[in-house]
Amino acid sequence: VWAVEGMRGLAVVSGDVGHGKTTLARRLMQVLPETTYQTVMVVMVHAGVKPEWLLAHIAKQLGVIEISDNKLELVGRIYERLEHYYREGRKVVIVLDEAQMLTGREMMEELRGLLNLEMPGKKLLSMVLFGLPEVFENLYLDKPLAQRMALRCELSPFTQHETKAYLQHRLVVAG
Repeated sequence: VWAVEGMRGLAVVSGDVGHGKTTLARRLMQVLPETTYQTVMVVMVHAGVKPEWLLAHIAKQLGVIEISDNKLELVGRIYERLEHYYREGRKVVIVLDEAQMLTGREMMEELRGLLNLEMPGKKLLSMVLFGLPEVFENLYLDKPLAQRMALRCELSPFTQHETKAYLQHRLVVAG
């Protein structure tokens, strides 16, 4: 939440399978009030996804009506939607789950391009990537993108004490 409240650009949460990345991503989406945030969540389905696919999915969730095949036009329409939310006083947050599937330098450059969409002195969006530890290898394919990482969080498995406390909490919640 710290990274998106301050519009700090890029935050990355990594962890092995079963460490709670998707749970945290969904929780982040729940705790950001709709009155002040416009959230977009994209779950990467496979590593062969092209930048155009990602841009189209983000555009649709931002409310772009006409999805252009021309990448420059599509980015322009995304920018218009970002300006719209900015004028409404809402912060845009893009959450990408299974972000280790974002592979290749071209994809990293596209993410950096989205983070570069600004108004004078104001960032128009924040991005939070959730993925397996190899997400960092992909980010470093584009060093300027990696340098924009404002927050890096690596999840580890629960200890025995944490597991016990979690189970007790869930039993109380479940009644």
